[in-house]
Amino acid sequence: MFSQLSNVLGAPGLLALMGVLTFFTVYSVLYILTAPNPTISGASRLKLGDKGTSGRKMKGVDRRKQIQEQLRKQEEMRKQSSKVPLSVMMERGGIEGSVASLYLKFALVGMLITGGLVMVGIKPLFAVAALPVVTVLFTPKYVNWRINRLQKKFIAEFPNAIDILVRGVRTGLPVNEGMRVIAREVPEPVCTEFRIITESTAVGVTLEDALQRFYNRMPLSEVNFFNIVLAIQKQTGGNLAEALGNLSTTLRERKKLKNKIKALSSEAKASASIIGSLPFLLGIVLYIVAPQYISLLFTETLGNYMIGAGLFWMGCGIFMMKTMMDFEI
Repeated sequence: MFSQLSNVLGAPGLLALMGVLTFFTVYSVLYILTAPNPTISGASRLKLGDKGTSGRKMKGVDRRKQIQEQLRKQEEMRKQSSKVPLSVMMERGGIEGSVASLYLKFALVGMLITGGLVMVGIKPLFAVAALPVVTVLFTPKYVNWRINRLQKKFIAEFPNAIDILVRGVRTGLPVNEGMRVIAREVPEPVCTEFRIITESTAVGVTLEDALQRFYNRMPLSEVNFFNIVLAIQKQTGGNLAEALGNLSTTLRERKKLKNKIKALSSEAKASASIIGSLPFLLGIVLYIVAPQYISLLFTETLGNYMIGAGLFWMGCGIFMMKTMMDFEI
């Protein structure tokens, strides 16, 4: 089989194939070794209004058991939600269209990049490698980027929505009516999610099922805490306004902690950006100043191998730096 591949692809093609396989192998091993631990969920990060005393509250032990049970269920659902098809991820990111159309768009982008590399002078055998890379790897990356951007907007407005619900409960409004106010007053994407909840409950869907679908669309710890508060309050009673108020305070403290981590890691991110972009900028400058000097990397076979090896090791280094800068809160 090895000799057949060598006859079909030739020595350069066989070497390129081995390089691609080696890259994916090393990438997989590094991902397994450096993958962050799952988020540890616990009741210590969720304050449910333990201040004061009330005859309507259950004993502390029973209440902790209820919270732990809800946390266990939500953790199981979170693990299941992490293994979803691309169509569900597109829905979470607000991307319209089918999976095939999205792959087709990125395939066209890959073809344009391949054509540009051929025009620069890279051999077609190596330039065509950009097509599967852009199509297969960049498509889910783009979807994840859209999801992260939407979730950041949601987290920024979610505490304000909870404050509106707290004020409504304190004035005597039902929870469903408070959610309708949120659907009218709070900016996107929070208003859309709460509008879906109110419309679902209006046609007969229970609040538990609507909140579960809410978590499936927006699998965040903040939504998890919100669902637990409403579930515990419905089962055990208690001061819902106080519990939601404490939840709003907790979410704002989490946001402050995330911003602090972002500020502390900004220096490392800037260094990684400079290190990653410097070889490309230097290559462009050399191509402008002395094109005959840098063109050997594109016209000679050995130069193509050097470019491939450099990109491979740069990718490994950038992956390691990104993994070291990722923090799970």
